[in-house]
Amino acid sequence: MASIRIAWLLLAFLAFSGCATVAPRERLRFEGLESAPRQFDGVLTLPAGKPAPVPVVMLVHGTAGVDSRYDFHRPSLLEAGVGTFEVDFKTGVFTSGATRPPMATFLPWVFGALKALRADPHVDARRVAIMGFSLEGHLSVAVASRGVVTRWLGPDDPGFAAHVGFYPVCKALDVYFDGSEPTGAPILILAGEKDSWGDGKSCPGFCNGLNAARSDVVALNIYPGVHHGFNRRGSWTGYAPYAENQTATLRWNADAAHDSRERAVAFLRQAFGL
Repeated sequence: MASIRIAWLLLAFLAFSGCATVAPRERLRFEGLESAPRQFDGVLTLPAGKPAPVPVVMLVHGTAGVDSRYDFHRPSLLEAGVGTFEVDFKTGVFTSGATRPPMATFLPWVFGALKALRADPHVDARRVAIMGFSLEGHLSVAVASRGVVTRWLGPDDPGFAAHVGFYPVCKALDVYFDGSEPTGAPILILAGEKDSWGDGKSCPGFCNGLNAARSDVVALNIYPGVHHGFNRRGSWTGYAPYAENQTATLRWNADAAHDSRERAVAFLRQAFGL
């Protein structure tokens, strides 16, 4: 047992000294900002060999919960020198789209996670971004609203340093920016032309509106012939009440997945000044 303990201590030392290929990981507790706060924890993974504090991107899942998308994006982010903070807002909260709480429920949780990350000595408090998929891709863009940030963090707080939204259901995002400009932090939206929630048609107009309010604040890439969930392994077609014709298709597309991963990393590197 002593030899095992020594081996683990040596691995931890090497990881934090930058000599190991495995990035150091820790579980970070946080709570929401609502009046009766809910408790959560997330996994913070730091890029190996990078001196603290480092920029970090919060990864937030879709209705399916934590799945292959975290594993798909984490390595390239770490290699680029960006830490990841992976949250789970599904376990113990909801089991399906039918039991999922309203979108506004997630806002105090995301900002609670942001405050916890800013307080962690390993994290550069000025460089915390958010990247989400579907449900939380929607949330990742919504929290770029100055009105939303002011509601939860106050009028002088800058909010997140950058926002990446994968297929975020743009047609329902206007409500967050009604009478409220974007914070000014850069936004990247990535979606498929054949998205079942209509992102191929609605995202261009939504992005034009944001850019009219704040010049060039959002960049958009629409992948021709690509469906929702293109960076999630596997495929699924079934009933979805808010999808077009109440039927949704999620389908992995290797070309779009890998291209979007490269675009997200390049976007975050630029936003963080790396």
